[in-house]
Order: sequence, then C-alpha cells, then structure tokens
Amino acid sequence: MTSASRAESLTFREAYKLLVKPSEGPVSKRLNRHISIRITLFLIKHRIAPSPTGMSIISFLTGLASGASFALGWPLMGGLLAQLASILDGCDGEIARLTGRVSKRGGIIDAVLDRVADAAIITGLALYALCLGQPPSWLRPYWPAWPLPWSYLVLFLLILSLSGSFSVSYFSAISRALASYQPKRFIGTRDVRLFIVMLAGLTCFFLPWASTIYMAFLSLITWAEVANCLGQAAKLRE
Repeated sequence: MTSASRAESLTFREAYKLLVKPSEGPVSKRLNRHISIRITLFLIKHRIAPSPTGMSIISFLTGLASGASFALGWPLMGGLLAQLASILDGCDGEIARLTGRVSKRGGIIDAVLDRVADAAIITGLALYALCLGQPPSWLRPYWPAWPLPWSYLVLFLLILSLSGSFSVSYFSAISRALASYQPKRFIGTRDVRLFIVMLAGLTCFFLPWASTIYMAFLSLITWAEVANCLGQAAKLRE
C-alpha cells in the first residue's frame, strides 16, 4: 500500500508495475491502464484527486451518458464515452491503492455501478439498433421475416448480452465468496466488451445497420466467457 506522499513521486512505469494485475484483460493492459494511470498520477500530484467512490460515480455517469447517446442516435459519441467510462473505471482503484483508501465498501459500490452502467450502455446500443439499425435495402431480400422480425432479433440479442454480462460478474463474485478463487478470464472481460462498444459506435457512424452485428458479437463473447467460467468450476474438486 502506497501513501499519498509517496504516490506523488511515482513515475508512470513504477505505478504501472504496482497497479496492473496479471489477470487484467488485454485492452486494460495495453490501452486503458496507460491512460488511466497517467490521469490518476496527475490528479494525485496536483492534489485534486476525488475519493475512490467519487471516481466510481464519475465513471458511472460517463457510462450512463454513453447509453443515452446511443439511444438518441449519436453512435460516435456513445462509443467514445463507453471507452472513456472503461478508462475511468480503472482510476478509482488506482486512487484507492495509491492513497491507502482501499475499502470493501468502495469495491461493492464500484461493482454495482459498473453493472448498472453496462446495462445502460448495452440497452442504448440496442435502442439505436431498433430505431436506426435496420438492414440496408440490398440485405433485406436475404433476411426473411421467419422466424422473427429484425426487431425481435435485436431484443433477443439484448437479452443475451445483458444476461451474459451479469452472469460473468455473478460467477466471479460467487467464486471468490464460496470457493476463494478468481476464475481465469478468457475474452469477455469488461474492458474488451466496452472496447467493442466503442468500435460499434465508430462503425455505426457510417453503417448504422452494423449495430446489430456488434450486438451479436457482444452476445457471443459474453456467453463464451460464461462457458469458460463454468468449465473452470467443473474442474474444482470440492
């Protein structure tokens, strides 16, 4: 645990080695942490860092703004805000560890707010797909109304994405509580999911119908992660 005075003198490399965990997702390691740690060090060195819970709330509000942007038909803004929320989500834990303010209460608040923000972002993307993501005219002959219309497909993908996201988080929490172990992640970590949402926003700015494809991809990777977690649970001896 590093005190606030010690944190003010840390370099980026020192903070990176101290804060980044081997279990973190690829986007977090290669992109998010390189930005979030610099933000955290700047806030601490200038003594303007909010509390860890305050930073969790800022990340949460950014996620809500992302979902609202998608719902209002602004995919580019929605995608960029989703990635910003993902980056800021790392700052709360960094501030807590560097200033010695780690707490169970803060961890619980952060986890709950993350789930609500995820739901808002995915729902916003689904609303965008429902309203503006209809298939282009050249694709419609290849999409028969059977068995479900396009809107039903989007709603089905929304349910899959939300349930998969919540299932992964629930499995991680209950694994730590009951089996005292942290499952190894495969591909459906939160940093990867929100990075895909950012790509969806960038793509949908030019091709609105691609939103449904990204919804399908989100569903695929989240349930692949669920399958990965269940596979690890099946190998437990107790």
